[in-house]
Parts: sequence; structure tokens; C-alpha cells
Amino acid sequence: MSVNQLPKALPGTVPAPRNHWYVAAFAHEVTEAPMARFLLGERVMLYRTEAGAPIALADYCAHRAMPLSKGKRVGGDRIQCPYHGIEFGPDGHCRHIPSQKGTPQQMRVQAYPLVQRWNWLWIWMGDPELADEALIPNHADFSFVDGNDFWKVALWRMDFACNFQLIHENVLDVSHVSFLHEGLADSGSLVTTPAKTVVEGNVITMTRRWEDLLTDRYAKTFGIADGTRVIRTNIAKTYVPSLNVAMNFFEFPDDPEKAPAMRSAPMAFTPETDQSCHYFMAVGANYGEEPVGAALEAQGQALWNLILDDKDATEAIQEAYNILGASTPDVSVRADEGAIRFRRMLAEQMARELPQVSS
Repeated sequence: MSVNQLPKALPGTVPAPRNHWYVAAFAHEVTEAPMARFLLGERVMLYRTEAGAPIALADYCAHRAMPLSKGKRVGGDRIQCPYHGIEFGPDGHCRHIPSQKGTPQQMRVQAYPLVQRWNWLWIWMGDPELADEALIPNHADFSFVDGNDFWKVALWRMDFACNFQLIHENVLDVSHVSFLHEGLADSGSLVTTPAKTVVEGNVITMTRRWEDLLTDRYAKTFGIADGTRVIRTNIAKTYVPSLNVAMNFFEFPDDPEKAPAMRSAPMAFTPETDQSCHYFMAVGANYGEEPVGAALEAQGQALWNLILDDKDATEAIQEAYNILGASTPDVSVRADEGAIRFRRMLAEQMARELPQVSS
């Protein structure tokens, strides 16, 4: 199907393409005890085998749809349904039915490809034959790989009551930072700084560069001394449809011998339903000490409080879209270039997944 044949989606109602990798969980969240998570409208069970391999299965027993996440791991790799004791292997096939000998071929549950990159567990919920691990966003692009001079930490997951499109558009148009997060992440100059936009494959990169003065809460947000003059480069990089990375480079014109400071904040957005989304937050930098203990808790809380502003805004927008429907105002401005490109790219991805329509 071509993009032109797709019905125009109203804002806040955009479906998520399935033949892509999404973050299902932080790696440390998933243990041998089964857990449930709603992803792309489906209930998924996550657990680890005795060897530590992460597994994702549909969270319904093939017998009577009892959630397998209420069961337990047995025999090293199997999940036992708590209702009748039926056991399923990591591939979703039934391995044992206590009440009979043998297992029907159709007694199986959906297994999803699941891959760990850094501290993310990436899941593929579309056609498993298309699940190419090379399509997972390249973590080296934002320095979240082992062996470099970056410290990097997983912070938290926040749930948003809005369509995932609204969160992507929120971070693609960083001009909102000067107002929604007033004084926290810029001095007010970001909104008037033009962006250079580059599109390569499914990646949208928007770059802004300007001189700024870090003071008060703004300096504290980035862990740089109050009163520091910088040349700041802000890069918003979006891997459509699942990941956005906010990268900031700080050069110090008053101390030209000082090495530039770089801070990277990857944010994974995974639809839960059409109107709810998981937001996974991480942060790393090549300066300062890696936060641990109370320092990590404080940094995580500070970012949590900042992102709560985005949550309040996008949820209010979703509520307005739900009320207004087809009469929703949707006039774009120059700063929406990234959002418009995101919408077009998402439509192209959806068109590739839908059956061809004869003319």
C-alpha cells in the first residue's frame, strides 16, 4: 500500500508499526520471576532462563488464556501455568501437560525475538522472519557502548497516557524547552536558534548551535559550574519509531584548553496501547563522576521532575485531541520540521506493513 492510500490519521491516534525494534524493559527489570508488560496493545510475559537468557512470550496460556506471568519458572527454562500446571518452553511450545501424555502441536504461545543492547531489552513484535538485529539503533552513535570514556546509567520508566507520536513530537521540537522547562535546560536562547535537519534512513537529526551562559538550575541540570560560558551544540536524534536521543556538547571559550563536555540522554518510547506509552530514560556523560547511591537517586529524581512537565503537556494534548476529534487544530510552524518528517516516515512504515490495495 502507498502512503497516499492510507487514511489520514487524526493527531493522537497514530498506530505503531510492528516490524521494528522497541524497548520492552531495562535489562535489570527482568529476572527469573515472570513479569507482565503491555506492549503495542498486547500483554507480554518477560523472564530469564536459568542461564540468564531473556525471554518474551505472549502472556496467555494456550489452554484457557490464564496469564503465564502469574506462574513460575520450572526446570530451568520452562514457565508453568498456575492454573493447570501446563509448561511452555522459551520458544513458546508446550513441553508438558500434567493431565495427559503428549502435547498437541497447536498448544503453543507466541514467542517474540528479544535482544539485549547495553541495558535495554529490545523486542520485535511484528513478523519474526524480519527481525534483523542490525536494525536495532546503533548505540555507538550516542556512546552507549562498553569500553569508552562515558559513564552511563539507566534511570527509570515513566508511563504516559498519550499516543507515542505526541512524545516523539515533543522531543523533536526542543523549542518547547525554553517555555515548558523554563530555566531548567537553557537560558531562553534555544527557541530562537534555528535547527539544521538531516534525514538518513529512518533517523532524523536536528542540530542547533549557539553561545549560552549556564547559571542556577540550568547549570545544575547539566552538572557544570554556575556562571560558565559555553558554546553549546544540541542534537535531537530520532530513530523512528522507537528511540530519541538528546545529545549536548559544551565547548568552553574562556578555557580553550579544556576538553569539550558531552552528555547523552537516550529515551526509548514504546507504545503500550494506542493512547498510552512507556518512556524509558537513561543518561551518560564523559565528564563528572558516575552517580551512585544518593547521587544517582537525586539525578534520577531531577530528571523525573523535568519530564513530568512533558507528561502533563502531552497528556493534556491527548485529552484535547480526544474531545475535538476531526476538528482538532493542527497548524504547523517552522520548528515542527522534525515532527512533520516523523509523521511522513511513520506513514511510510505503516504503508509497508499493510496489504497492497489494487487500484
